[in-house]
Amino acid sequence: MATLQTLPEATAIGALAPAEGARGRLAARSFLYAVFKHRWLVLGVFGVVFSASALAAFTRPGAWLARSKVLVKLGETVQLAPAEAPSRSMNAPLSQDMVRTEVDIVKSWDVVNEAIGRLGIEPTDGTSRADLIDGIRRGLTVAPTPGTNMLGISFIGKDPERAATLVNAITDVYIDHHNRVYRREGIHSFYAKELRGLEQHLADARGRLRSFLEEADVVDVNQEITLLNEEVLKREKALKSQRAKVSALEGKLDEVTTQFEGTPETVEFAREYELNPTRSVYESKLAQLEMKRAEALQRYLPSDRLIRDLDSEIEEVRGLMGHQGAQVLGKHTIRQNDLHRELQRNLFTIQTLLVDARARIPSRIKALDDVHTRLRELREKRFVIHNLEQEVAQKQYAYDLYWKKREEARISEAMTDQSMVNVSVVEHAQPPRVQQNGLLLPLVLGFLGGLTLATAMAVAVEFLNRRLRFEEEVEHYLELPVLAVIPDFENAPDLANA
Repeated sequence: MATLQTLPEATAIGALAPAEGARGRLAARSFLYAVFKHRWLVLGVFGVVFSASALAAFTRPGAWLARSKVLVKLGETVQLAPAEAPSRSMNAPLSQDMVRTEVDIVKSWDVVNEAIGRLGIEPTDGTSRADLIDGIRRGLTVAPTPGTNMLGISFIGKDPERAATLVNAITDVYIDHHNRVYRREGIHSFYAKELRGLEQHLADARGRLRSFLEEADVVDVNQEITLLNEEVLKREKALKSQRAKVSALEGKLDEVTTQFEGTPETVEFAREYELNPTRSVYESKLAQLEMKRAEALQRYLPSDRLIRDLDSEIEEVRGLMGHQGAQVLGKHTIRQNDLHRELQRNLFTIQTLLVDARARIPSRIKALDDVHTRLRELREKRFVIHNLEQEVAQKQYAYDLYWKKREEARISEAMTDQSMVNVSVVEHAQPPRVQQNGLLLPLVLGFLGGLTLATAMAVAVEFLNRRLRFEEEVEHYLELPVLAVIPDFENAPDLANA
């Protein structure tokens, strides 16, 4: 059973067009109606978008921002004033043209290529080196710090350590490349080029000297000649001493030989004497004769012939006995002479020493000749060595002179370059501690994007439905007053049960 509901006073028959406030309420009411009517669509779309955002936030790789700072000095003029006035310099601020110039230098192909070459970075996953360099150049950011003369070089990488290392390498290569770009070629380059040639000439001269010394087996010719002179004196003195020794041994040999020849080989050792048997016979015979004479004197006179014959015989026996000694040699002992044996031993020893001394003389003479030969060779080669050393000294002097000139030119050009653009590293990049792509922003964007897309889809679906849902829409589109509203009992169970 339907219930007739009267409209409020605002919907009287005289009010054909709704006011502005009514339109706003109608729009809000239509929006809320569409959202609550299609709430499952809203929740589904919101859940899909938010889940996708959350999944992307949790699964995407981290992004780490490494940054270095470089000071750029522009328009600096250095005035070298005399002693009574101080030197002064002035700096100009960064300009947009200069910033763009430095940005182009930092992002140049040569700088990035040299930086990854220093780090040894090679392309992976089938990409080429050109693609790698282009990717690094796109991820590289160079921007000035407001209010300062500093440039910030930053790069976002997936690893904080590698990002900081890459930024530092690019910064160092940029400094070197910048100096090469702004360097003035002049006297310094001339001397540097000449120095390379002089260095090669010096190396060649040293090589020739070294090769000649190795071929001649010489380390220091003057020192070696001095040592050889001393060696000659020592060997000559030794040779004279050896010859004197030979002469002394020869004289000693002659003297010992003379003594040896004058010394008997054997000497008497002992003698044993015994009574002379002949004298004993003579004495016995003499005694017999004397006894016979004494007997004869008894019978004969001394003048008798028998007595005289006995006397003559006695005298003869006495004479013969006088020639005989009382003793005769019975045993005679002889032995070898010790002096003769000692002299013979000394003779053999001196002969051996003399042979040894004479045998040493040829070797000493040969050694002395070798030293003289080596000394003559060194004296002949000393002139060549001195010429080579003089050539090396001249090349070294020229090299040192050009090196000093190059340093003077470098300092002069460096002082001139102070009026150009000078860059120096203020702060190297450190590994970042905080990620650039945190979780909060993707979640917030997913929440807002999902809510916006879900409500927009609900409103769009409801907008495509051309049915009139509210009395305000009837009055707005049909331009007819609404006299009564019959509620939907299916959607209003409380009214149906009333």
